[in-house]
Amino acid sequence: MKRVLLVTLFAIMGFVAIAAAQEAKKEEAPKPVTMTGEIIDLSCYVDHAAMGMEHAKCANSCIKKGLPVGFLSSDGTMYIMVGKDHEPINALVADFAGKKSTVTGTVKENKGFKSLELATIADAK
Repeated sequence: MKRVLLVTLFAIMGFVAIAAAQEAKKEEAPKPVTMTGEIIDLSCYVDHAAMGMEHAKCANSCIKKGLPVGFLSSDGTMYIMVGKDHEPINALVADFAGKKSTVTGTVKENKGFKSLELATIADAK
């Protein structure tokens, strides 16, 4: 009888620990942030540090071709941009390339890479 009670007690404790861990994961969900910076064509940026209005036409073209997109925040942090549920965002952001923009989205980091899941984008004021 004691063994049955002991096993039952450990089982209940295990379920409580699992429920607490799941609740903690819900609380850790990243919150949306708003930043100002520049939409970057990552291929040209990494290859030859191209950015700004003098590179806007090329960046727009490269982004529309499907090359990777980044966001260089005003504090110098680079984010790889992704769409909600991994939807492509290139067509949505291409016309903002080289311009000062304000984005809202969710930031995540994994093994040194920072990503920004885009929610909204607009010209910076």
